[in-house]
Amino acid sequence: MCGIVGAVGKINIRKFLIDGLFSLDYRGYDSAGVAFLNDKNKLTIKKVVGRVEYLDKKVPEIVDAKLGIGHTRWATHGVPSIKNSHPQVSMRKYFCIVHNGVIENYRALKTKLLENGFKFESDTDTEVVANLLEYNYLNCNDILEAIRMSIEEIKGSFAIAVIFKDDSSKIYFMKRRSPLCIGLCEEARLIGSDVVPMINFTNSFLDLRDDEYGFVSKSEVHIFKGYDEVKHDIINQNIELLHKDLDGYPNYMLKEIEETPDVIKRLIDNYFDGESFLFDKKMIEAIRKADDIIFLGCGTSYHAALSGVRNMNYLGKRSEAYIASEWAYFPTFTSKKPLYILISQSGETADLLRCQQIINDRGSVNIAITNTKGSTLDRESTFTCLLFAGLEVAVASTKAFSAQVAFLSLLTGAIEDRNNVVEHLRDLNRSLTKIISRKEEIESVAKKIEDGNMLFFIGRGQDYDAAQEASLKMKEITYLHCEAFPGGELKHGPIAVVDSNTRLIAFSSSMSTDLPIRNNVTEIESRGAKTFIVTFDSLAKDGDSFVIPNVKSHLSIIPMVFVSQYLAYFVALHKGVDIDKPRNLAKSVTVE
Repeated sequence: MCGIVGAVGKINIRKFLIDGLFSLDYRGYDSAGVAFLNDKNKLTIKKVVGRVEYLDKKVPEIVDAKLGIGHTRWATHGVPSIKNSHPQVSMRKYFCIVHNGVIENYRALKTKLLENGFKFESDTDTEVVANLLEYNYLNCNDILEAIRMSIEEIKGSFAIAVIFKDDSSKIYFMKRRSPLCIGLCEEARLIGSDVVPMINFTNSFLDLRDDEYGFVSKSEVHIFKGYDEVKHDIINQNIELLHKDLDGYPNYMLKEIEETPDVIKRLIDNYFDGESFLFDKKMIEAIRKADDIIFLGCGTSYHAALSGVRNMNYLGKRSEAYIASEWAYFPTFTSKKPLYILISQSGETADLLRCQQIINDRGSVNIAITNTKGSTLDRESTFTCLLFAGLEVAVASTKAFSAQVAFLSLLTGAIEDRNNVVEHLRDLNRSLTKIISRKEEIESVAKKIEDGNMLFFIGRGQDYDAAQEASLKMKEITYLHCEAFPGGELKHGPIAVVDSNTRLIAFSSSMSTDLPIRNNVTEIESRGAKTFIVTFDSLAKDGDSFVIPNVKSHLSIIPMVFVSQYLAYFVALHKGVDIDKPRNLAKSVTVE
């Protein structure tokens, strides 16, 4: 959700900015732009609505620049347009900025600036910040002081890179509750929303903390908080990017679905040495001693958290899962010694970071489960467990979900000191591999559901957890109206909207709920809808739509969701929509 890049020093500024924006496109965006400042302090700005490819064509191959900043925008204030895209400039063009975040009090700030003679060209909260910087600079004649004063006035989240019109040697920055980091090269300094745009140039980084500001030049970094300069340790970080080559796949989503078995194998290799688990012993002991376990996540990560709750309940631990955006505003504290498990693929999910801040303020133990080393969630947690899934490029999460659930199964095994979960995961991988070889069967089912105008996924118990994730995936990339229900809830309202245009997919993985689910299917069929059953070998009956090779029951959510990922993929493929970059969505939701 929005991406920022910046560079100053002996580096090909144009190439870094454009390539950097390409590398950040997985975050989601609807417009893009760059700004360059040369040694004569001439500012050049180029913007487009749409893809970075359009921007690449618009920017000359050779650019006279001492520094530059770039941005991909995901609209929050103002429609996608040239005037609303970034960079934004202040009224007198003293300041040119790019911004990720949401300025909560932008209306009050804008009113103040209007009263002081400022005019606005866009509908963005970002232009308000540019003019606020200019207003404060005109009153103090000091750039850093203007930034400090602006931070004090702003309410909300921001990661901002700033060019000042008369200084081609420095990029200024300011940060609160939105990620921003600095890359250190021999004769250049880089800025990015995350390390991805910079890893081909350096593996040495500085992570900025909330309410910090400062500047970078080609050989210096100065960071301040309040009136004081602060120092940070350099983080040396090597990241394996698995997305550079599509390896013959037509898109990243299909590639990432089919990487799932390798991801699960990598998890096993990192957390089990053949004889014993490799988890932090203090972390395992903290989980065992906790009164209750609270899982927090958003979207797909929340659905993975539901699996964690079932695992902990199986161990006799009291456990609940909450959607982070809800818990952040209505936190519940049910015991004296809770432990929190926070799940995020990116490690930068704004709602989850808000929860983490509340948890840390209370002094409670929290465990980050993330795919991103060095992320804010990682840095601010008591313990961190990495997923080793490689960078996920497609906006719709696939392999990361499976990694999250598989990891939670490994964690449960470590808590219980039960190694057989590893063999269960290896059996699961064999099942997933067989599903991959039969994906044409799933495509044939997709062709039968894609003409419906309403899709239902149903299940009971953990099959309902799978149904929720399946419904989300279908919505995300096909734009079809889709909902998930517990099978027993159909008669309590949803059945009223069922007609011949309804398509229902039922999940069944348990002997105890198989008959009730099949009864639900029959009820829906009698109302004219088309129905489909996804089940396992041990429960299969003639006419079932897709039968999965058996796996251990606590892992059944993974192959059911795996099948649903293919279903969503094939429906989207036949509809001709952009599978990797669905409309209105961002990969990393870094604003609330």
